[in-house]
Amino acid sequence: MIDIEDLAEKFKNKLTLAKETEEYKNTVIEPVVNKIFNEEFAGIFQTITESLNKKLQCNAVNFKSEGKNRFFIEGRFHRIIFQKGKIEIPDNVIKTTIIPLYIWKGVTKHLTPISFTINPDSHDIKWSFDSPENYAKNLFSKLVDDDDFFM
Repeated sequence: MIDIEDLAEKFKNKLTLAKETEEYKNTVIEPVVNKIFNEEFAGIFQTITESLNKKLQCNAVNFKSEGKNRFFIEGRFHRIIFQKGKIEIPDNVIKTTIIPLYIWKGVTKHLTPISFTINPDSHDIKWSFDSPENYAKNLFSKLVDDDDFFM
């Protein structure tokens, strides 16, 4: 028969480990993931948007950040929202998914999710595509090629 004291000790150890893991995730991992999302991903969209507007000499495309987990680009009929998903740590590799939602004239479509992984030992970042800059430029190009495009 299982002793209540042993059972309580098992629960206590499990709760302590969960608390330590959550604290590590919040103080070490989440700031790194937020920096990558905001600077290396959202920052590229912001730079491209500003460059386009400057070259066009008008505010054709808007970029807006909504906190540390979400940003969007929009025009007159198009809006693409990028939402940072949950941080997962399978096999000692940090993985985060970004969910892009494309809204066109009130119709919402889910674009292919984007993910990046971080190796905590080497700090190498791997994207689910070749580079964030190429992804952003291709996305803007597809919007411009759209017959219904009017940013």
